[in-house]
Amino acid sequence: MPIRLFDAIVVGTGAGGGMAMKLLCEAGLSVLALNSGPRTDPAKHYRMHRQPYDLKYRGQGNPLSLAGRAHQEHYSVEEGEYTEGPELFEHDIAYSNAPGTDWYWKRCKGTGGKANFWGRSSARYGDIDFKAASLDGFGEDWPVDYAEIAPWFSKAERYMGVASTVQNRPSNPDGEYLPQIPWRCLDYIIQEAGKKIGVPYLPDRCAQLTVAHNGHPACHYCGNCTRGCDAGSFFSPTWFTIPEAEHTGNLTLLTDALVRAILVDERGQATGVAYVDRHNKSEVEVFAKVVVLAASCVETAHIMLNSTSRHWPTGIANSSGMLGKNLCDHLYGNPGYGFLPRLVGQPPTPDNIADSTIGWMPRWQNLKNPREEKFIRGYSVYVGGGCGEFPGHYAQLEGFGSEFKRNIKRYYPATVGSCIQAPTLASPKNYIDIDPDKKDIFGIPQLRFHYEWGENELLMWEHSKKMIIDFFRAAGGEMWGADAEPNRPGTSLHEVGVCRMGNNPKTSVTNKWGQAHDVANLYICDASIFPTQTDKTTTMPLVAFTMRNCDHLLENFRAGIHKRT
Repeated sequence: MPIRLFDAIVVGTGAGGGMAMKLLCEAGLSVLALNSGPRTDPAKHYRMHRQPYDLKYRGQGNPLSLAGRAHQEHYSVEEGEYTEGPELFEHDIAYSNAPGTDWYWKRCKGTGGKANFWGRSSARYGDIDFKAASLDGFGEDWPVDYAEIAPWFSKAERYMGVASTVQNRPSNPDGEYLPQIPWRCLDYIIQEAGKKIGVPYLPDRCAQLTVAHNGHPACHYCGNCTRGCDAGSFFSPTWFTIPEAEHTGNLTLLTDALVRAILVDERGQATGVAYVDRHNKSEVEVFAKVVVLAASCVETAHIMLNSTSRHWPTGIANSSGMLGKNLCDHLYGNPGYGFLPRLVGQPPTPDNIADSTIGWMPRWQNLKNPREEKFIRGYSVYVGGGCGEFPGHYAQLEGFGSEFKRNIKRYYPATVGSCIQAPTLASPKNYIDIDPDKKDIFGIPQLRFHYEWGENELLMWEHSKKMIIDFFRAAGGEMWGADAEPNRPGTSLHEVGVCRMGNNPKTSVTNKWGQAHDVANLYICDASIFPTQTDKTTTMPLVAFTMRNCDHLLENFRAGIHKRT
């Protein structure tokens, strides 16, 4: 049979991959998209608008569903009985942790990836992030500044639909917003307490539709967002980019296709990819003029590290030796939780309208002087509470029987919890490589993590715990406790850095357009190109950078640098 040659292959269909294939298809390119798992079908896979007690296993899922799988741990928050865990989430492919490492690699294999279940926080990065090295002397600056990327931030916000307010804060540039998500009584109490201790509490920048937008309905606030949305009322590839790419007629989408490696020609340039069919474990080769990797941060580097040849003995486009290095994450943890006595005994209300991101405490540290604190840079904190779908505070109360139930109801509207989002600094200790001794069930060499929290982010963790004590005091609240240790690395799903972009080919993998320095027809459209972590989440920025990268890719087609089929 004749071999079809596509204009572009896009690996991954999540936030970056979905946007890449939409833009390339709309520009008229023939695009082959490869996804490692099945097609996500909200009608089949999501079980929204039901309480945990309506489900067979009370929302936790069948405890035996992962028996015999390579990865037998359910993923927190995102995976459960609401989302048919084993079919959408990756449990067949094992990974390795080096001694001393406890990385928690949460993977969604359904089309749309983790962007089906994300927290939706969508703040812009600013020059305080892009030029942090110039401010505090640590590491390297990004190869772009705010003025250069700002137009694509606007494009991303206008497309996705981001709800927030103008806030005039130097660490968080303002954007183009839908009306904010309505605040609750709880949020105003938190804000006033924050003012007393000099900590801001403001509406988050949230990619959740408070009004109808771009053909998608407004959110009806059922409050179960991080387990998918069956109305399409927040940005996800399942509802936005994938159907729009298909509508062009230029997309060929292959599911259950595990990409093993990038194929190269006699010059070491990309010619296509080799993938393994998940069902029959056979290997297939497909070809294109350009390859776009958007498999998610560490999986993109995994594919590249496995793409060895006589041209690339340590992985494709790795002449710098930086591929897989400088793995950065967000340190997550609960620095304090408790309740507000003034709300005890109030009637319960369905106020868990947005799951987690109504308001946040954006970075307030080291804004005037980069070394005001014992640590450099800064962190943010998400604060929430009220009447969630399940009264998680039951574990903080003692008692039994009717009195115990009455206390759960009394405290239900009054609870408050927090989550720190602290960026890690790039470190040579933190990286990924290929396990020399292990392969997964498809014969692909396993990825191995080497990671530990650094001193800087641990100082932020301790700082946040002291701040929360002050916050509860200012709010007239009472603390029940705090996490003794941060969450496991990987919990945030915000890893970056392993294919870092930069101007110097000797110290980076791609240029500022996500184009590999060494392989001109290889582009990366996920957060692996971000050189450093910030106090903000990664999804909206990576969508903006993907838009910009694709504009550059298409210009290279128009200029004849890449040839159409």
